[in-house]
Amino acid sequence: MATRLKPLDLSQLQTASVRRRAYRLDVERLAQVPQPTHPLQEFYRDLPKVGRSVALLDAAELIAETAVEARPMIWIIDGVLLERGLSPLVVHLIRRGLVQCIVMNGEAALRDYEIAFHGVTAEDIAAGLEDGQLGLARETGEGINAIINEGVKRGFSIGECLGRGILDRQPKYFTHSLLATGAARLTPLTIHLSMGADGFQRYPGADGSLLGKGSLKDSFILGNLLTTIPPGTLLIAAHHSPTLNQVFLHAFALARNTSPQLGGLHLIRLGEAVPPLAELPNPGICRDLDGPVELVLPLLLGAVFSLIE
Repeated sequence: MATRLKPLDLSQLQTASVRRRAYRLDVERLAQVPQPTHPLQEFYRDLPKVGRSVALLDAAELIAETAVEARPMIWIIDGVLLERGLSPLVVHLIRRGLVQCIVMNGEAALRDYEIAFHGVTAEDIAAGLEDGQLGLARETGEGINAIINEGVKRGFSIGECLGRGILDRQPKYFTHSLLATGAARLTPLTIHLSMGADGFQRYPGADGSLLGKGSLKDSFILGNLLTTIPPGTLLIAAHHSPTLNQVFLHAFALARNTSPQLGGLHLIRLGEAVPPLAELPNPGICRDLDGPVELVLPLLLGAVFSLIE
């Protein structure tokens, strides 16, 4: 039986020369074969000029420009960045004066403390749930709460007293500590707790009134710092925490209440970061670098250093 459906008559198609068409790829954007003996700069030069490699290089250029122009850089991190072994990279940035503030949660502070004192962190969650001891490492609970209780009673925030406490004690691995490095460089690191979310808060030595008082002071320290930053400040979000987004937004609102000119922040989102801060007024440049942060961050900073060194 003959079909009643007629195919499209291709003889009526209008075609155009390849020379007049717009294409997303040309030979100038093709990847080059990396050579193991070549400098790091050439590795980045040889990347294909399409897709995520373009985003990587654009983000690196934004960080490099911010550093060269001496504009502030603020990092927002949670415990995942430390769990993935990346604290030495951020420590290096602090020492080079490329970080003006780090905003972190209690999980990040706990991991930083454990790395500094014991060289280990990120316990087995399944095993901790099985035996009921999740987050109850004795040395961690005793040590963190002792420092916080003493420091907050003396009027310090949690970020201030933990940073100074680790630096003064100089445990075996303190050179890997963000908090100690920040204290040594007088770089603010603010710690924002979610009550009941971290193991050290459930330890017998924990004092809820001091934890709350110290964390609240860090929120006000962050708010005051934001009143001083210029347009073009770069915010780097490397976290999974919606709570940290809210912390920053409320600190920003507090700062803008007294400094209406505050705005124009640039933003880089790293890895699996929660999409933050879309509500900020007068937004600047935004770059997204998705993928595992343990790969994204080293590649990004390698590209940055290839530009500024």
